[in-house]
Amino acid sequence: MPRDRRYRAGMIETEHPSGAEDARPSRAGLLLLGGGAFGLLLAGMLLWWREGSRLFTDGLIATIVACF
Repeated sequence: MPRDRRYRAGMIETEHPSGAEDARPSRAGLLLLGGGAFGLLLAGMLLWWREGSRLFTDGLIATIVACF
């Protein structure tokens, strides 16, 4: 039986359509990511302004401790 050249060393290589390697993220996706990061920053600033640094810092420390 002839070996198919897509099979090498027992692994299957998939064929990619042309242009799949140089695909760029869409502008809308980048805007959504940037908007989300900006929203998180604004939420942190609002928490700092409304509740003071004590509550914000205590919450940050509690979050870090919860990770460990």
